Amino acid sequence: MRIISLISLLLGCGSGRLGLGDIKSADDLQDACEEFEEEIEIETIRVEFEATEGACEWGENGNLDAENGYLTARVEQTRSLDLPDDVVVCDMELSFAGEVGLEQDIIYDDNFIFVFNEVVLASSYAPWIEMLPQDGALYIYDWDVIAGAENLFDDSIPTYCLGEEAGLAECDIPPPETTGPIVLSFDTSLTSELSYRAIEAEAYDFTFIATGDNDADTDCAHETFFFEAEVPTLKL
Repeated sequence: MRIISLISLLLGCGSGRLGLGDIKSADDLQDACEEFEEEIEIETIRVEFEATEGACEWGENGNLDAENGYLTARVEQTRSLDLPDDVVVCDMELSFAGEVGLEQDIIYDDNFIFVFNEVVLASSYAPWIEMLPQDGALYIYDWDVIAGAENLFDDSIPTYCLGEEAGLAECDIPPPETTGPIVLSFDTSLTSELSYRAIEAEAYDFTFIATGDNDADTDCAHETFFFEAEVPTLKL
């Protein structure tokens, strides 16, 4: 495992000695990256979700009215990878401290959900994720499904991390309202399914969702959350 070796993505379209028609599976992609390894270029991209505080918009944009102990509101921030549209991405490492091997502290209130192209990667509140629709082993984020769900404040509530139950991920998520390190590590065997969803959707979006129940001064809040993506690319 790596800090995160997250996504083998096919990006964009183009022409040349390597084209999308040559790549029909994740194995094809890896073979192409190995064959043309000397031509790979490394891109480093910072992805940042700005801090929010007391930002719940109850009764707007699909949010419910405030109610203590229930999931009633969320604030969603989406950031897209800024890459040339004539490359394939051979692999990706994400560092939550800007440097592989370090950790980033975070605090959030009440809870959060971290999503790539609608697939839930991690969350501080697993019971909500288990309510969501599934595509194979993937949970697909849908606010309308979980809005109004019970929001317990109990340290025994489990967190969720894609692939963790199958031994394909290692995650450390601090409890709500508690400053602590966040570490997410996914096995590369998860990458092919995510990559082909990205191709079909023609989207390469990370979304950080902060939630709340009824506390106007603190809910839907989190510190700045960022990571750096080190991306090996191969030109089409």
